[in-house]
Amino acid sequence: MRNTPSNMTVQRLDLGYFIRPASETGTSQPRAEPVLAYLVRHDKGLLLFDTGIGAADPDTEAHYRPLRRALQEALTAAGAALDDISLVVNCHLHFDHCGGNPLLAGRPVLVQQTELEAAQQGGHIFDHLIDFPGAAYEVTAGETEVWPGVWIIPTPGHTQGHQSLVLRQNDGTVLLAGQAHDTASHFASEHLARRAAHDGLQPPLPPYQPWLDRLTDFDPRRVLFAHDCSVWEPPRTRPAGGPAEAATG
Repeated sequence: MRNTPSNMTVQRLDLGYFIRPASETGTSQPRAEPVLAYLVRHDKGLLLFDTGIGAADPDTEAHYRPLRRALQEALTAAGAALDDISLVVNCHLHFDHCGGNPLLAGRPVLVQQTELEAAQQGGHIFDHLIDFPGAAYEVTAGETEVWPGVWIIPTPGHTQGHQSLVLRQNDGTVLLAGQAHDTASHFASEHLARRAAHDGLQPPLPPYQPWLDRLTDFDPRRVLFAHDCSVWEPPRTRPAGGPAEAATG
């Protein structure tokens, strides 16, 4: 495996929000959640990770009450345009992650084969966001380095074909986790569960996703999410005899 860091930057795009009903939050209250995409500037071009909230049917609209921000507007604010995008990667094909794909007809869209096959069978997607004129899917079956320092890693769970994006930057690895975990605190909890298992603590221990072992190989310095503005960072190691340092950017 080649893990050479590459010269690239990543910008977060605000593409609106939706209201997750109490029946899905595990609490007695609904929760407002952001919809976030990420623009990666690389020597090979501009990569867009997720594309925002697409139009859904009336029942879904009433269930989630989304407020959309146009992809074009978000890109303009980031100093880019639709025509600048070279490559699209969707973490999965739910309507709040692939909604802007039809605006990028002709651009390669990288998706796991498992995810595309499930989407084409219907059930959890909307056909007009999947089978649109100019759709140009490039399917992967597992992990792959799509550009130097840019790795797609399967992270099944939210859907069986969910994938995350690893960016090997010069100042440390960034993980675009999509909805592999809903929140930074959820990721932190499973990250510690993995550590406890590897430290040899005796059961019972909390479970964690097995693909966290693979993600940890990349030593991520920042983890970014699709529905949480918080950023996970590892705690800094305390120097011998020195005070503990708070994690910063």
